[in-house]
Amino acid sequence: MSETPKPSPVAKVATVVPERATVRRIAEQPGQIESVELTPIHAKLAGYVQTVLVDIGDRVKAGQVLAELRIPEIEAELRQKRAMIGQAEAERKQDAAAVEVAQAEVESAEAKVVEIRAGIRRTEAEIERWSAEFARVQQLAQERALVGSLVDETRSKLGAAQAARDEVNAQVRSGEAAVVRAKAMLDKARADVLAADSHVEVARFDAEQAEAMASYTKIQAPFDGVVVRRKVDRGQLTTPGTSGEPLFLVARHDVATISVGVPEADAPFVNPGDPARVRLLALGDKTFEGTVTRTAWALDSATRTLLVEIDLPNPEEVLRPGLYAYATIIADEHAGVLTLPASAVFKDGGKSFCVVVKDGRATRREIQVGLTEGKRTEIASGIGPDSQVVEANSASLTDGQPVETAKR
Repeated sequence: MSETPKPSPVAKVATVVPERATVRRIAEQPGQIESVELTPIHAKLAGYVQTVLVDIGDRVKAGQVLAELRIPEIEAELRQKRAMIGQAEAERKQDAAAVEVAQAEVESAEAKVVEIRAGIRRTEAEIERWSAEFARVQQLAQERALVGSLVDETRSKLGAAQAARDEVNAQVRSGEAAVVRAKAMLDKARADVLAADSHVEVARFDAEQAEAMASYTKIQAPFDGVVVRRKVDRGQLTTPGTSGEPLFLVARHDVATISVGVPEADAPFVNPGDPARVRLLALGDKTFEGTVTRTAWALDSATRTLLVEIDLPNPEEVLRPGLYAYATIIADEHAGVLTLPASAVFKDGGKSFCVVVKDGRATRREIQVGLTEGKRTEIASGIGPDSQVVEANSASLTDGQPVETAKR
Protein backbone atom coordinates (compact mmCIF):
# COMPACT_ATOMS: atom_id res chain seq x y z
CA MET A 1 0.00 0.00 0.00
CA SER A 2 1.56 3.34 -1.14
CA GLU A 3 2.11 6.19 1.27
CA THR A 4 0.16 9.42 0.86
CA PRO A 5 2.54 12.28 -0.09
CA LYS A 6 3.06 14.79 2.68
CA PRO A 7 1.72 18.25 1.95
CA SER A 8 4.30 20.99 1.37
CA PRO A 9 4.95 22.95 4.51
CA VAL A 10 3.55 26.44 4.76
CA ALA A 11 6.33 28.98 4.12
CA LYS A 12 6.36 32.44 5.60
CA VAL A 13 7.29 35.03 2.99
CA ALA A 14 7.51 38.79 2.67
CA THR A 15 5.84 40.28 -0.41
CA VAL A 16 6.09 43.51 -2.31
CA VAL A 17 4.16 45.10 -5.14
CA PRO A 18 5.91 46.44 -8.25
CA GLU A 19 6.83 50.11 -8.07
CA ARG A 20 7.07 52.57 -10.92
CA ALA A 21 10.47 54.19 -11.06
CA THR A 22 13.17 55.45 -13.42
CA VAL A 23 15.82 52.88 -14.19
CA ARG A 24 19.14 53.68 -15.80
CA ARG A 25 22.01 51.73 -17.28
CA ILE A 26 25.04 53.35 -15.72
CA ALA A 27 28.67 52.81 -16.62
CA GLU A 28 31.00 53.93 -13.85
CA GLN A 29 34.69 53.83 -14.63
CA PRO A 30 37.87 55.58 -13.62
CA GLY A 31 39.67 57.77 -16.11
CA GLN A 32 42.08 60.63 -16.38
CA ILE A 33 42.08 64.20 -17.61
CA GLU A 34 43.90 64.95 -20.85
CA SER A 35 44.34 68.07 -22.96
CA VAL A 36 41.88 68.32 -25.80
CA GLU A 37 44.93 69.37 -27.86
CA LEU A 38 48.51 68.62 -26.86
CA THR A 39 50.99 69.56 -29.58
CA PRO A 40 54.72 68.91 -29.69
CA ILE A 41 56.50 71.82 -31.39
CA HIS A 42 59.42 70.81 -33.62
CA ALA A 43 61.74 72.89 -35.80
CA LYS A 44 61.29 72.48 -39.54
CA LEU A 45 64.82 73.72 -40.29
CA ALA A 46 68.23 73.11 -38.83
CA GLY A 47 69.49 76.30 -37.22
CA TYR A 48 70.95 77.83 -34.10
CA VAL A 49 68.50 79.01 -31.42
CA GLN A 50 68.93 82.78 -31.11
CA THR A 51 66.26 83.59 -28.51
CA VAL A 52 63.88 81.64 -26.26
CA LEU A 53 60.88 83.75 -25.28
CA VAL A 54 58.76 81.43 -23.07
CA ASP A 55 59.14 78.91 -20.29
CA ILE A 56 57.00 76.16 -18.74
CA GLY A 57 53.71 77.39 -17.33
CA ASP A 58 53.57 80.45 -19.59
CA ARG A 59 50.24 81.22 -21.25
CA VAL A 60 50.63 81.77 -24.98
CA LYS A 61 48.39 82.98 -27.79
CA ALA A 62 47.99 81.44 -31.22
CA GLY A 63 50.81 82.66 -33.46
CA GLN A 64 52.93 83.92 -30.57
CA VAL A 65 56.66 83.46 -31.14
CA LEU A 66 58.13 80.95 -28.70
CA ALA A 67 61.71 80.96 -29.99
CA GLU A 68 63.75 82.31 -32.90
CA LEU A 69 66.40 80.56 -34.98
CA ARG A 70 69.36 82.06 -36.81
CA ILE A 71 69.98 80.58 -40.28
CA PRO A 72 72.28 82.92 -42.30
CA GLU A 73 71.91 81.01 -45.56
CA ILE A 74 68.13 81.38 -45.42
CA GLU A 75 68.47 85.12 -44.83
CA ALA A 76 70.89 85.47 -47.74
CA GLU A 77 68.63 83.49 -50.05
CA LEU A 78 65.67 85.69 -49.12
CA ARG A 79 67.64 88.87 -49.97
CA GLN A 80 68.71 87.32 -53.27
CA LYS A 81 65.14 86.36 -54.22
CA ARG A 82 63.85 89.83 -53.38
CA ALA A 83 66.61 91.39 -55.51
CA MET A 84 65.65 89.13 -58.40
CA ILE A 85 62.15 90.59 -58.28
CA GLY A 86 63.59 94.06 -58.85
CA GLN A 87 65.78 92.77 -61.67
CA ALA A 88 62.84 91.05 -63.39
CA GLU A 89 60.69 94.18 -63.05
CA ALA A 90 63.47 96.32 -64.58
CA GLU A 91 63.77 93.91 -67.51
CA ARG A 92 60.04 94.12 -68.00
CA LYS A 93 60.24 97.92 -68.18
CA GLN A 94 62.96 97.62 -70.82
CA ASP A 95 60.82 95.21 -72.84
CA ALA A 96 57.82 97.53 -72.49
CA ALA A 97 59.95 100.42 -73.81
CA ALA A 98 61.06 98.20 -76.69
CA VAL A 99 57.39 97.68 -77.56
CA GLU A 100 56.91 101.44 -77.82
CA VAL A 101 59.99 101.75 -80.03
CA ALA A 102 58.81 98.90 -82.26
CA GLN A 103 55.37 100.50 -82.49
CA ALA A 104 56.98 103.75 -83.60
CA GLU A 105 59.04 101.84 -86.21
CA VAL A 106 55.87 100.29 -87.60
CA GLU A 107 54.15 103.66 -87.84
CA SER A 108 57.23 105.22 -89.49
CA ALA A 109 57.49 102.40 -92.04
CA GLU A 110 53.77 102.63 -92.82
CA ALA A 111 54.06 106.43 -93.27
CA LYS A 112 57.03 105.91 -95.60
CA VAL A 113 55.00 103.50 -97.71
CA VAL A 114 52.17 106.05 -97.93
CA GLU A 115 54.67 108.70 -98.98
CA ILE A 116 56.19 106.44 -101.65
CA ARG A 117 52.78 105.48 -103.00
CA ALA A 118 52.06 109.18 -103.43
CA GLY A 119 55.16 109.31 -105.65
CA ILE A 120 53.66 106.56 -107.80
CA ARG A 121 50.82 108.84 -108.69
CA ARG A 122 53.26 111.56 -109.71
CA THR A 123 55.27 109.21 -111.89
CA GLU A 124 52.10 107.87 -113.51
CA ALA A 125 51.11 111.42 -114.34
CA GLU A 126 54.56 112.07 -115.85
CA ILE A 127 54.28 108.93 -117.95
CA GLU A 128 50.87 109.96 -119.22
CA ARG A 129 52.19 113.43 -120.03
CA TRP A 130 55.24 112.22 -121.93
CA SER A 131 53.30 109.45 -123.65
CA ALA A 132 50.93 112.02 -125.06
CA GLU A 133 53.80 114.36 -125.92
CA PHE A 134 55.67 111.52 -127.62
CA ALA A 135 52.63 110.60 -129.71
CA ARG A 136 52.18 114.22 -130.75
CA VAL A 137 55.84 114.72 -131.60
CA GLN A 138 55.98 111.46 -133.45
CA GLN A 139 52.95 112.48 -135.53
CA LEU A 140 54.52 115.82 -136.39
CA ALA A 141 57.74 114.09 -137.30
CA GLN A 142 55.91 111.81 -139.68
CA GLU A 143 54.40 114.88 -141.27
CA ARG A 144 57.94 116.34 -141.47
CA ALA A 145 56.88 119.21 -139.30
CA LEU A 146 59.61 118.45 -136.70
CA VAL A 147 63.14 117.18 -136.82
CA GLY A 148 63.95 113.61 -135.66
CA SER A 149 66.11 114.80 -132.78
CA LEU A 150 63.07 116.19 -130.96
CA VAL A 151 61.38 112.79 -131.28
CA ASP A 152 64.37 111.12 -129.71
CA GLU A 153 64.45 113.68 -126.91
CA THR A 154 60.75 113.12 -126.16
CA ARG A 155 61.19 109.35 -126.27
CA SER A 156 64.04 109.69 -123.80
CA LYS A 157 61.93 111.73 -121.39
CA LEU A 158 59.14 109.17 -121.64
CA GLY A 159 61.61 106.40 -120.81
CA ALA A 160 62.93 108.40 -117.87
CA ALA A 161 59.37 108.79 -116.52
CA GLN A 162 58.80 105.06 -116.88
CA ALA A 163 62.07 104.32 -115.10
CA ALA A 164 61.09 106.70 -112.33
CA ARG A 165 57.80 104.79 -111.98
CA ASP A 166 59.63 101.46 -111.79
CA GLU A 167 61.96 102.91 -109.17
CA VAL A 168 59.04 104.15 -107.07
CA ASN A 169 57.35 100.72 -107.36
CA ALA A 170 60.55 99.11 -106.11
CA GLN A 171 60.62 101.59 -103.22
CA VAL A 172 57.03 100.67 -102.38
CA ARG A 173 57.92 96.99 -102.23
CA SER A 174 60.94 97.79 -100.10
CA GLY A 175 58.82 99.97 -97.81
CA GLU A 176 56.18 97.25 -97.45
CA ALA A 177 58.91 94.78 -96.56
CA ALA A 178 60.14 97.25 -93.95
CA VAL A 179 56.60 97.43 -92.51
CA VAL A 180 56.49 93.64 -92.28
CA ARG A 181 59.85 93.62 -90.51
CA ALA A 182 58.74 96.37 -88.12
CA LYS A 183 55.54 94.53 -87.27
CA ALA A 184 57.52 91.35 -86.65
CA MET A 185 59.79 93.27 -84.30
CA LEU A 186 56.71 94.68 -82.58
CA ASP A 187 55.28 91.19 -82.11
CA LYS A 188 58.62 90.03 -80.72
CA ALA A 189 58.75 92.97 -78.34
CA ARG A 190 55.24 92.21 -77.12
CA ALA A 191 56.18 88.55 -76.64
CA ASP A 192 59.23 89.70 -74.68
CA VAL A 193 56.92 91.68 -72.40
CA LEU A 194 54.78 88.59 -71.76
CA ALA A 195 57.94 86.59 -71.04
CA ALA A 196 59.11 89.37 -68.72
CA ASP A 197 55.75 89.25 -66.91
CA SER A 198 56.27 85.52 -66.38
CA HIS A 199 59.79 86.16 -65.10
CA VAL A 200 58.44 88.69 -62.61
CA GLU A 201 55.83 86.19 -61.39
CA VAL A 202 58.43 83.45 -61.09
CA ALA A 203 60.70 85.80 -59.15
CA ARG A 204 57.83 86.70 -56.83
CA PHE A 205 56.95 83.04 -56.26
CA ASP A 206 60.59 82.29 -55.52
CA ALA A 207 60.64 85.17 -53.05
CA GLU A 208 57.43 83.94 -51.42
CA GLN A 209 58.97 80.49 -51.07
CA ALA A 210 62.08 82.02 -49.52
CA GLU A 211 59.90 84.09 -47.16
CA ALA A 212 58.00 80.95 -46.19
CA MET A 213 61.26 79.21 -45.40
CA ALA A 214 62.43 82.25 -43.45
CA SER A 215 59.19 82.21 -41.44
CA TYR A 216 60.20 78.81 -40.08
CA THR A 217 62.97 80.53 -38.16
CA LYS A 218 60.23 81.76 -35.81
CA ILE A 219 58.79 78.92 -33.71
CA GLN A 220 55.14 79.85 -33.09
CA ALA A 221 52.33 78.63 -30.83
CA PRO A 222 49.63 76.73 -32.77
CA PHE A 223 46.79 77.85 -30.47
CA ASP A 224 46.00 79.55 -27.17
CA GLY A 225 47.40 77.35 -24.44
CA VAL A 226 50.06 76.65 -21.84
CA VAL A 227 53.68 75.65 -22.33
CA VAL A 228 53.90 72.41 -20.38
CA ARG A 229 57.39 71.41 -21.49
CA ARG A 230 60.48 73.22 -22.77
CA LYS A 231 63.53 71.41 -24.14
CA VAL A 232 65.50 74.18 -25.86
CA ASP A 233 68.18 76.72 -24.93
CA ARG A 234 70.02 79.51 -26.72
CA GLY A 235 72.78 78.40 -29.04
CA GLN A 236 71.29 74.94 -29.46
CA LEU A 237 71.36 73.48 -32.99
CA THR A 238 67.90 72.24 -33.85
CA THR A 239 67.15 68.97 -35.57
CA PRO A 240 64.60 69.40 -38.37
CA GLY A 241 61.43 67.33 -38.36
CA THR A 242 60.25 64.88 -35.76
CA SER A 243 63.44 62.86 -35.54
CA GLY A 244 64.59 64.98 -32.60
CA GLU A 245 62.98 65.81 -29.30
CA PRO A 246 60.29 68.54 -29.49
CA LEU A 247 61.39 72.03 -28.49
CA PHE A 248 58.12 72.76 -26.68
CA LEU A 249 54.95 70.97 -25.68
CA VAL A 250 51.87 73.21 -25.74
CA ALA A 251 48.49 72.20 -24.27
CA ARG A 252 45.10 73.85 -24.61
CA HIS A 253 43.66 74.94 -21.29
CA ASP A 254 40.16 76.14 -22.18
CA VAL A 255 38.78 72.62 -22.72
CA ALA A 256 39.72 69.37 -20.96
CA THR A 257 39.09 65.83 -22.14
CA ILE A 258 38.27 63.00 -19.73
CA SER A 259 39.28 59.65 -21.23
CA VAL A 260 37.48 56.55 -19.91
CA GLY A 261 37.70 52.88 -20.86
CA VAL A 262 34.15 51.42 -20.81
CA PRO A 263 33.97 47.61 -20.39
CA GLU A 264 32.61 45.33 -23.07
CA ALA A 265 29.29 44.75 -21.26
CA ASP A 266 28.39 48.46 -21.35
CA ALA A 267 30.24 49.49 -24.52
CA PRO A 268 27.39 48.80 -27.02
CA PHE A 269 25.09 51.15 -25.11
CA VAL A 270 27.41 54.17 -24.78
CA ASN A 271 27.03 56.77 -27.54
CA PRO A 272 27.92 60.42 -28.10
CA GLY A 273 25.45 62.69 -26.33
CA ASP A 274 24.87 60.39 -23.33
CA PRO A 275 24.79 62.36 -20.04
CA ALA A 276 27.94 62.05 -17.97
CA ARG A 277 29.14 63.18 -14.57
CA VAL A 278 32.83 63.54 -13.76
CA ARG A 279 34.11 63.45 -10.18
CA LEU A 280 37.60 64.58 -9.21
CA LEU A 281 39.11 63.09 -6.09
CA ALA A 282 41.83 65.75 -5.98
CA LEU A 283 39.18 68.47 -5.65
CA GLY A 284 37.32 66.86 -2.78
CA ASP A 285 34.97 64.82 -5.00
CA LYS A 286 33.84 67.92 -6.88
CA THR A 287 31.63 66.94 -9.81
CA PHE A 288 31.24 68.36 -13.32
CA GLU A 289 28.27 67.72 -15.60
CA GLY A 290 28.75 66.98 -19.29
CA THR A 291 27.98 64.58 -22.10
CA VAL A 292 29.90 61.96 -24.03
CA THR A 293 31.67 63.86 -26.82
CA ARG A 294 33.04 60.95 -28.86
CA THR A 295 33.80 57.25 -28.74
CA ALA A 296 36.33 55.10 -30.56
CA TRP A 297 33.42 52.85 -31.72
CA ALA A 298 35.79 49.86 -31.87
CA LEU A 299 36.94 48.20 -28.65
CA ASP A 300 40.59 47.76 -27.76
CA SER A 301 41.34 44.10 -28.47
CA ALA A 302 43.85 43.93 -25.60
CA THR A 303 41.64 45.35 -22.83
CA ARG A 304 38.17 44.77 -24.34
CA THR A 305 37.25 48.33 -23.46
CA LEU A 306 35.79 51.18 -25.48
CA LEU A 307 37.63 54.49 -25.40
CA VAL A 308 35.13 57.21 -24.47
CA GLU A 309 36.00 60.91 -24.29
CA ILE A 310 34.09 63.63 -22.45
CA ASP A 311 35.01 67.24 -23.24
CA LEU A 312 34.40 69.74 -20.45
CA PRO A 313 34.83 73.53 -20.50
CA ASN A 314 37.69 74.59 -18.25
CA PRO A 315 37.32 78.35 -17.69
CA GLU A 316 38.87 78.20 -14.21
CA GLU A 317 41.64 75.86 -15.40
CA VAL A 318 41.07 73.44 -12.52
CA LEU A 319 40.86 70.44 -14.86
CA ARG A 320 44.55 69.79 -15.31
CA PRO A 321 45.94 67.04 -17.54
CA GLY A 322 47.01 63.98 -15.60
CA LEU A 323 44.48 64.30 -12.76
CA TYR A 324 42.59 61.14 -11.81
CA ALA A 325 38.84 61.30 -12.53
CA TYR A 326 35.83 59.05 -12.03
CA ALA A 327 33.17 59.16 -14.74
CA THR A 328 29.55 58.10 -14.44
CA ILE A 329 27.86 57.69 -17.85
CA ILE A 330 24.11 57.20 -18.22
CA ALA A 331 24.02 54.87 -21.22
CA ASP A 332 20.24 54.27 -21.16
CA GLU A 333 17.21 55.45 -19.18
CA HIS A 334 13.65 54.14 -18.85
CA ALA A 335 11.32 56.43 -16.92
CA GLY A 336 8.12 55.38 -15.09
CA VAL A 337 8.51 51.62 -15.61
CA LEU A 338 7.44 48.76 -13.29
CA THR A 339 10.31 47.58 -11.10
CA LEU A 340 10.95 44.91 -8.49
CA PRO A 341 13.75 44.43 -6.02
CA ALA A 342 16.55 42.52 -7.72
CA SER A 343 16.22 39.88 -4.95
CA ALA A 344 12.68 39.04 -6.16
CA VAL A 345 13.92 37.92 -9.60
CA PHE A 346 15.70 34.67 -10.30
CA LYS A 347 16.72 32.71 -13.38
CA ASP A 348 15.94 29.12 -14.27
CA GLY A 349 16.86 27.49 -17.55
CA GLY A 350 17.92 30.79 -19.08
CA LYS A 351 14.55 32.44 -18.29
CA SER A 352 13.63 35.00 -15.66
CA PHE A 353 10.97 34.32 -13.04
CA CYS A 354 9.36 35.76 -9.96
CA VAL A 355 6.88 34.18 -7.50
CA VAL A 356 3.44 35.72 -7.07
CA VAL A 357 1.30 34.97 -3.99
CA LYS A 358 -2.34 34.38 -4.83
CA ASP A 359 -5.00 32.72 -2.66
CA GLY A 360 -2.34 31.71 -0.15
CA ARG A 361 -0.19 29.82 -2.67
CA ALA A 362 3.03 30.54 -4.49
CA THR A 363 2.84 30.72 -8.26
CA ARG A 364 5.83 31.05 -10.54
CA ARG A 365 5.55 33.69 -13.26
CA GLU A 366 7.85 33.99 -16.23
CA ILE A 367 8.74 37.63 -16.71
CA GLN A 368 10.67 39.76 -19.20
CA VAL A 369 13.23 41.98 -17.51
CA GLY A 370 14.80 45.20 -18.76
CA LEU A 371 17.41 47.41 -17.14
CA THR A 372 18.81 46.79 -13.70
CA GLU A 373 20.05 49.68 -11.59
CA GLY A 374 21.49 48.90 -8.22
CA LYS A 375 18.92 46.85 -6.27
CA ARG A 376 15.97 47.33 -8.62
CA THR A 377 15.14 45.58 -11.91
CA GLU A 378 12.79 46.74 -14.65
CA ILE A 379 9.89 44.34 -15.37
CA ALA A 380 8.81 44.64 -19.00
CA SER A 381 6.02 42.02 -18.89
CA GLY A 382 4.65 39.01 -16.94
CA ILE A 383 3.04 40.67 -13.91
CA GLY A 384 0.72 43.56 -13.23
CA PRO A 385 1.14 46.59 -10.99
CA ASP A 386 -0.99 45.01 -8.20
CA SER A 387 0.76 41.64 -8.06
CA GLN A 388 1.97 40.43 -4.67
CA VAL A 389 5.52 39.26 -5.36
CA VAL A 390 7.74 37.35 -2.97
CA GLU A 391 10.58 39.71 -2.07
CA ALA A 392 13.44 37.25 -1.52
CA ASN A 393 14.46 33.57 -1.74
CA SER A 394 11.62 32.92 -4.16
CA ALA A 395 13.62 30.26 -6.05
CA SER A 396 13.28 27.93 -3.04
CA LEU A 397 9.48 27.84 -3.31
CA THR A 398 7.71 25.22 -5.37
CA ASP A 399 4.88 26.05 -7.67
CA GLY A 400 1.59 25.88 -5.73
CA GLN A 401 3.23 25.68 -2.29
CA PRO A 402 1.10 27.23 0.44
CA VAL A 403 2.56 30.40 1.86
CA GLU A 404 1.80 32.77 4.64
CA THR A 405 2.49 36.41 4.13
CA ALA A 406 4.58 37.76 6.96
CA LYS A 407 3.85 41.14 8.35
CA ARG A 408 6.59 43.63 7.64
